Amino acid sequence: MKGLGSAMRNFWKYLTRVHRWAGLVLGVQITLWFASGFFMSFFDINTVRGRHIAEKQDAVLTVEADMIAPQTLFHEGELHSVSLRAVLGEPLYVLSGDAGEDYIHARTGEPWKALGETSIRLAAQTYYKGEGEIASTRKLDIAPIEYRGPLPVWQVTFNDGPATRLYLDPNTAELKSVRTRLWRAFDFMWMLHIMDYKGRDNINTWWLKLFSGAALLFAFSGVALVVQRVFLRPKA
Repeated sequence: MKGLGSAMRNFWKYLTRVHRWAGLVLGVQITLWFASGFFMSFFDINTVRGRHIAEKQDAVLTVEADMIAPQTLFHEGELHSVSLRAVLGEPLYVLSGDAGEDYIHARTGEPWKALGETSIRLAAQTYYKGEGEIASTRKLDIAPIEYRGPLPVWQVTFNDGPATRLYLDPNTAELKSVRTRLWRAFDFMWMLHIMDYKGRDNINTWWLKLFSGAALLFAFSGVALVVQRVFLRPKA
């Protein structure tokens, strides 16, 4: 019995040490989890995504008499879908298949030309609902961390309070992303919360698993120590 009692005392002593070291290591990350979660809880996700500042308007188009029938369009490889879109008043067929996407002018049947800066600025102004003016436009082949969509892409920056940037498709002028100062702050907090410091979209990182497991160990050891000290330790 004496040996068993000594072993139990050593067990609780080592568990106390594990709990203390785990608390020391986890303290910073747990604080970041709480702080980032607290910050993100204050904002509606639609506000974060900037839908009050810019939003695309999806127009329903139908094939008209002066348009080419979609059945006559050629696409290399297997064709999966054909969609009709309006781009600055012009009809555009988007053909999606195994070979990627083809863009065809719905009236002329000619290959669609990528849009220039002037057309992109006009499209951006149709999406934008804020009070700023366009400060700059850039066609990007390398994306900044705030944009995680297909490339190339046009970046249109506005000189407004939220520091708005719109990202538009170079072929269709489709609004791909709206980024604001609030979105960037939210994205930074999200990065701290999920511990994905590169892509910021992976909730299964090893860092998160490691620290979550350690936090669970910290919680269990704390509960066990409370039980031991309140119920199991001999009374003085």
